[in-house]
Amino acid sequence: MNGDGKLDLATPNYGANTVSILLGKGDGTFKPKADYVVGAGPDALTVGDVNGDGKLDLAATNDSANTVSVLLGKGNGTFNPKVDYPTGQYPLGVAMGDLNRDSKPDLTVTNYGANTVSILLNATSFTPIGKFKPKADFATGAAPWAVAAGDVNRDGYPDLATVNSGDNSVSVLLGKGDGTFQLKADYPTGFVPAAVAVGDVNGDGKPDLAAANWWDDTVSVLLGKGDGTFSPKADYPTGAGPNGVALNDVNGDGKPDLSTVNADGDTVSLLLGDGKGGFKPKKDYRTGSTPWAVAVGDVNRDGYADLATANEGANTVSVMLGNGNGTFKAKLDYPVGLGPVAVALGDVNGDGKPDLAATNGYDNSVSVLLGKGNGTFNPKVDYPAGNSPYAVALTDVNGDAKPDLSVTNSADNSVSVLAGKGDGSFLPKVDYPLGDSPRGMVVVDVNHDGKPDLAVTNEFDYSVSVLLNGAP
Repeated sequence: MNGDGKLDLATPNYGANTVSILLGKGDGTFKPKADYVVGAGPDALTVGDVNGDGKLDLAATNDSANTVSVLLGKGNGTFNPKVDYPTGQYPLGVAMGDLNRDSKPDLTVTNYGANTVSILLNATSFTPIGKFKPKADFATGAAPWAVAAGDVNRDGYPDLATVNSGDNSVSVLLGKGDGTFQLKADYPTGFVPAAVAVGDVNGDGKPDLAAANWWDDTVSVLLGKGDGTFSPKADYPTGAGPNGVALNDVNGDGKPDLSTVNADGDTVSLLLGDGKGGFKPKKDYRTGSTPWAVAVGDVNRDGYADLATANEGANTVSVMLGNGNGTFKAKLDYPVGLGPVAVALGDVNGDGKPDLAATNGYDNSVSVLLGKGNGTFNPKVDYPAGNSPYAVALTDVNGDAKPDLSVTNSADNSVSVLAGKGDGSFLPKVDYPLGDSPRGMVVVDVNHDGKPDLAVTNEFDYSVSVLLNGAP
């Protein structure tokens, strides 16, 4: 509540008609309480940013007054005096969420004495941080899990590729340059593709595709023809259960290499590229338990590619420092939240040192670990996301030159945007509606207005949602 990255407590005090705020010290202890007056008989409490200023506010139900009290936060752990709003008789429970899809949190109150629920729509006037326009959906194959972007037909407009776990295909949607896309064209992959990457693997200047196939332990490579179409796949063995893939030059020879994380083998597989579209046999490196995603970057600033994996079964991120020749040192593990399923690299505090962000699917949070510049990282700081967060991206979406967090929430059917402060910390999330069970995400300027847009796959809708950036 005071923006220091340490969790605080708020309690409603029924007998005192107050709310107590106890600011956390970060070590499991708390400072002495500060009390704020609410209505008579407060029962329940919820927290959120109701006025869009990036500061957490409070809402408390008052069962003896038949009201809900709203206290606007000042951002330093203190609050303004309450404003009361009528509810039904004997209000007990309260929840905060965007009910009418205007990206502003509304209040829902359960009324024990009236057998009703009261809905209070947010009437404040503000533009949510990183404002995105309502989604537009485009059909994909069955059960799309991941999405990547690239100009596969070389017309200057970004195109999308989704891997579809329900029909073992990759869908290619050619962009029109205005934020819309042509009808999909499907290409066969291996069995249950879970991740996709775009890159030029044979050096002909035409983007190619790579898809990690979870259930047949392979990665499919589809060479691009340069006109938006692709040759039939060639499959390469990986470790057991690949569900993440990256295309980067990890050995410094100027040829793209493949990295896959293998959830069933607790490994990451490296397949060095020959520059002609083929790949050498895999070499495996141990990760934490059940790795779900991989990111590639230079975390120790030695000019060599390093790897970071999100390990769902270990509640860790593994970092493997590269030797510059396509081999890697043994992993170093860093604790994150519960059930991490995605990881991203970026400099969130502007110190020139890469930092880590990981989504935690079991505790509805995103962990941020600030890098020290030598390949090691500081302990995590967690920020609330939606329910069952999945994909994560670190990109400046609101144009203030500070990296922001974008997180898909598969159980909420939403994407959360957490605006970065530039010091390594983030403002509370703002949510935008998506389709059914959103999973993969890519950040790309699809309409050439200079602003990054979002493209997200919806597993149960068989679609990809595109949210155009409406920031000034």
